[in-house]
Amino acid sequence: MSAQRVLRTMFRSHVSLVLAAMLVLVAAVAPSSTAAQSILPVVTCTGSHAATWSPGVTNTTALHAVDTETGWSCTQLIAAPLLTSASSQEHFEAPFNCNNLFSTTPITWTIHWSDNGGAATSAFTFSATALPVSGNLVITAPGTITAGRYAGRSATATFTLLNLGATLNAQCSSATGVTNASGPSTLLIL
Repeated sequence: MSAQRVLRTMFRSHVSLVLAAMLVLVAAVAPSSTAAQSILPVVTCTGSHAATWSPGVTNTTALHAVDTETGWSCTQLIAAPLLTSASSQEHFEAPFNCNNLFSTTPITWTIHWSDNGGAATSAFTFSATALPVSGNLVITAPGTITAGRYAGRSATATFTLLNLGATLNAQCSSATGVTNASGPSTLLIL
């Protein structure tokens, strides 16, 4: 056997051995399907929010029926990438006046997800705070996904009610009051 042939045979043996060792190493290091599922995806959503009050909110505190509708386009980052849309339509009653257009008590909204994974929902429980910013009312709603998709995860929604300062000044003292507001919204699930 020539020296060249011996070297080729040894090289092939070593390459085979190295490849086999690499496969074993990859199998040992690669996450199992259970471990892969435990990688927590980050979900970012942008969209719009609209709220209506009936009767219209005035300077006098009264019980109001509130309807909200929020729609988002979402991207799930990390883990398996996923593009989806989400929405939430809610109805509740609470006492409001123009100095307090939102409830600070914890509230739960149902988020409806629409993607190729099939219909799914999340229960999002949050408490809201509002801050006037440049004539807008920015509502921040930190909370937790308490059930359904992403259960146990923290989440924060923001709703910016555009030009609400001017609307409040113009309509709070009128008989009809403030009946609606809308603007952009975000949702972040960590």
